[in-house]
Amino acid sequence: MHEVRAWMRYFVAAKGPHGVHSPFVYDLITKVLRDKSRSGKHDTIERERARLKACADIIEVVDLGAGSRIHKDNLRRVSTIARTALQPASHARALALVAAHAKSINILELGTSFGITTAHLAAAMPQATIHTIEGCEAIAKQAQQVWKNVGLSNIQLTIGNFDAELPAVLKQMQHVDFLIIDGNHTAEACLRYIHLVDSYCHENIIVVVDDIYWSPSMTMGWQQCVADPRFSLSLDFFDFGLLYRSLGRVKEHFVLKKPW
Repeated sequence: MHEVRAWMRYFVAAKGPHGVHSPFVYDLITKVLRDKSRSGKHDTIERERARLKACADIIEVVDLGAGSRIHKDNLRRVSTIARTALQPASHARALALVAAHAKSINILELGTSFGITTAHLAAAMPQATIHTIEGCEAIAKQAQQVWKNVGLSNIQLTIGNFDAELPAVLKQMQHVDFLIIDGNHTAEACLRYIHLVDSYCHENIIVVVDDIYWSPSMTMGWQQCVADPRFSLSLDFFDFGLLYRSLGRVKEHFVLKKPW
């Protein structure tokens, strides 16, 4: 019910590009997120999505975060996970467009899943390195097969608990331009990861907080991020939120209709 009520509030509050008074946000919507161009590997990646949705293999899933709201059994079909857990192609493509627009080079993803969003990011920015952490080895192996099938070589995968693996990954990266938090869906975890990445942040880092209305806890965490003085701009697209850390920008927050 929390997500339903949140959607109703979002539906009433969300504005299109002509309802915002920020030239930057207007351009982001009309020139970036409405861009219809695709990477040369887009169709190949989406064929991998279709393959996963049809895969009858059963794998053992280890949930290290808040767990699943749908699945209680650790033995799950790949097809079931793909149908319920993968973000839509439009969602993955939107993140890739935002990262490419910002010229992000060092991208960190917390929560690889089957690697479809990772693949879209890597394909859109072959000059970037995508560092991604996945807690479940069986799921990570599925992601690696996706990247192999697509032909991507600019992804660095780490398997393990975010809290245990993140310090070493950050030292390897040295600085982070673009952070995606899509795992361990609790406010406490989300805020902790942002804090851990803080000293490695590029001055204009963009943080993506996925599933901001997944639970009351995640919504509370998102609201704390919006209020955080380190972030000058926050954008709520319901499925995810964007946080911009840009020095000198007046603090603004917008609830926006999805332009894709």
